[in-house]
Amino acid sequence: MAKTIANVLVGVASLFIRQPNDAKAEWSTQQQYAGSYSAKLYKGNSGNAGSTHLQITPPTAQTLTAFVADPTDYSFWYWYSAVTGNFIQFELRFEDPDSDAWVEVTIVPHQNTLGTAAWLQKSLALSDVVGFGGIGELGGSFFDWDLGTTIATLITDIDAKAQVTSSGEWTLARVRLEMWEATPERTAYIDSVELDGVVYTVEPGGTAPAMQLDSGMTEVGYSEEGLTLEYTAETEPVRVDEETFPIGMALTGEEFTITMNLAEASLYNLHKAMAGAALSGNILTLGGGIMKTMNARVSLTNPAGYTRHYIMPNCVATEGVAMQSRKNEKTIIPLTLKALKTANEPAVTLVDNAV
Repeated sequence: MAKTIANVLVGVASLFIRQPNDAKAEWSTQQQYAGSYSAKLYKGNSGNAGSTHLQITPPTAQTLTAFVADPTDYSFWYWYSAVTGNFIQFELRFEDPDSDAWVEVTIVPHQNTLGTAAWLQKSLALSDVVGFGGIGELGGSFFDWDLGTTIATLITDIDAKAQVTSSGEWTLARVRLEMWEATPERTAYIDSVELDGVVYTVEPGGTAPAMQLDSGMTEVGYSEEGLTLEYTAETEPVRVDEETFPIGMALTGEEFTITMNLAEASLYNLHKAMAGAALSGNILTLGGGIMKTMNARVSLTNPAGYTRHYIMPNCVATEGVAMQSRKNEKTIIPLTLKALKTANEPAVTLVDNAV
């Protein structure tokens, strides 16, 4: 009987890296409102501000007008560490179906908030303050972040800034629950996100569509000969005097590595490949003797045609770096990343998006 070929991975894998390792987005089993996991967002009190987020692509095209009519249909459950800082922002990107215009609407309900280290729910409200920015129908940019806008006045204020009269018909393309500012050190766990009245499970492979975790990572660019993921396990047989066969096998060691050849010979890529390298501006130095940690994500296409992510919250570069510079040929940078275990969290998480 002929075999049905279904479980075949196709396409090119992409590698994304964050370093310094001062912002992380990972799946966590430490806090859950529902299910076994939550999305953990961490800022480490250093580095640059940027979006560390859980991203969801909504399954239906909700308009900006419909969102403003009832923002209480949008909510999320959260757990914040007990420090005072700017925590989760709720960002919605609306796009004009008739042009290239778009706007990113960022609701900021938890600015300068003391975390309570307990699960609470936030439902959006007409009185929530908003910042926004985007590109208008004529190609000009617009921006308003004085936080004088509320959800109730959102469409009027966007139309005035973008010089349009139709932003209310723009449709929702993406949702992000994000932390932005680099300081102070803080952690947020996100669970059970409601969009347009539908509650989505925030679990690896859960019901929330096209989930993605990101900590402001940078894609390393073109590669040569693809990317290799390798898992190895060390085992020892468990024996007893009464049996000649082992009665079990003990797992004594594990390793997970990513290996690829980088075709873009930038200082950024050199820095990531060389374990002890330090990069400041356009100067890369060696000899400091400091092993730097990074976090990395591999994204590829699964057999169903959706995105698969391999997430390593902590990893280091290992192996040597040997490069050849020849006339009219590419200079290739070899890169090997090895996963590290951190306390109470998985060393590697493999996730298939639900839809």
